[in-house]
Amino acid sequence: MLEIYWTKNLDVHRKTEIILERKLGKDFTIKRTPNGKPYVDGNPLYFSISHSVGLAVIAVCDRPVGIDIEYYDKEGRTKNYSHIISRMTEREKNWLNQAFVYFFINWVAKEAYIKMNGWTLARDLKRLEYCDYKLYCDGEEVNCGYAVMAELTDGPYAVCAEGYTREEIAHCPVRLFRLKKGERIR
Repeated sequence: MLEIYWTKNLDVHRKTEIILERKLGKDFTIKRTPNGKPYVDGNPLYFSISHSVGLAVIAVCDRPVGIDIEYYDKEGRTKNYSHIISRMTEREKNWLNQAFVYFFINWVAKEAYIKMNGWTLARDLKRLEYCDYKLYCDGEEVNCGYAVMAELTDGPYAVCAEGYTREEIAHCPVRLFRLKKGERIR
């Protein structure tokens, strides 16, 4: 079971709790690993959250999952990413030179994978390489399903999930989060 939701970036943590309540009832506790990854205590239900500018995405899965989304300003390109690009492999840099959006595709794929594993950007980003739509960890192509898509916003999002194929993830519907009767944000 893999479910992906999108919503406005308002009260996204409470919206995630509501989705979990729909699956688990109200009797659960969210804890964090030493690296800060949130999880449901005592239950094999996994989730991941990401937000960028005014949009958020939430993935809920029966297996470890990570999701990331990034917005970019197609016109302004106001941020300088040279400090990140300087740490990439030559193969990645060559791929990035083909199109500006490839930087963001590279980033969301890596961050979703890091989130799925409960790792940290500071420690584990250097272990990853993403180019030509393939993700590598420690030089080997990763053995999990991952998909990078760009249909929600001006920028891509990626989902990584253990035990799922790239095709299963790519064809997973993305649902708009909506409150049901009786549910409240606050």
